[in-house]
Parts: sequence; C-alpha cells; structure tokens
Amino acid sequence: MTDDQARVKLEQIAADIKSGKTSFAKAAKEFSQDPGSANQGGDLGWAAADIYDPAFRDALMKLNKGQISAPVHSSFGWHLIELMDTRNVDKTDAAQKDRAYRMLFNRKFSEEAATWMQEQRASAYVKVLSN
Repeated sequence: MTDDQARVKLEQIAADIKSGKTSFAKAAKEFSQDPGSANQGGDLGWAAADIYDPAFRDALMKLNKGQISAPVHSSFGWHLIELMDTRNVDKTDAAQKDRAYRMLFNRKFSEEAATWMQEQRASAYVKVLSN
C-alpha cells in the first residue's frame, strides 16, 4: 500500500467513525497494524505526549477531548488518533522524587568511591628508594 493509499484509507475510516458507522476501537482492531495497541482497540493508555514521535505528538496536542485527528504520518507510518481524556500530572512531585534519587545516588557513590580509594591505598605497595 502506498502512502497515498494509506492516507485515503485512513480518511475513509475517520469518516466512518465520525458518522457513527463504526467506533474508533472497532476500526483499530480491524485495521491497525500496531501489534501493541490493535488488540486494545488502539488504546495506548495514559502517557505524556512527549514520549511519542514528534509528528504524532504534535497532532495529539492539537486535539480536544473526544476528537479524532486527520491522518497523521510519523516515522512509524500512518495513524488516526483519538484523544479520549487528559489529566494533569503533578510535575513537582516527579521533580522532588528525581532530586531525592540524585541526592541518594551521589551520597552512595561518594561513600563507595571513598571505600574503594581506602582499599586501593591499603593494598598498594610503595618502596622508597634512596640515592
């Protein structure tokens, strides 16, 4: 199937969904070639938009809740996107967890580095030669 044929097919599927002939989930199960989401009716689950391919992400960000996109071409192929819902993520919580993780990592790294240095010094043999 050529790019033009794929785009035309997706336009027809989108029209069928919008007219009520079929649902997004049924169309995804029937036509999707994505092994990860086809069986779930195209549902990708909850995810931040920035994890997706840029073309997919940009189209997703333009959608309103319940809206279906026009055909979108990404590096993975052609897509129809339905935005089912959105939710806000408290990024401060994630940032605090990340900061705590980095602090603990740095502390543990410093302790391990100091222990390793002591072991190296203890096992080193130094012979002083005089002239």
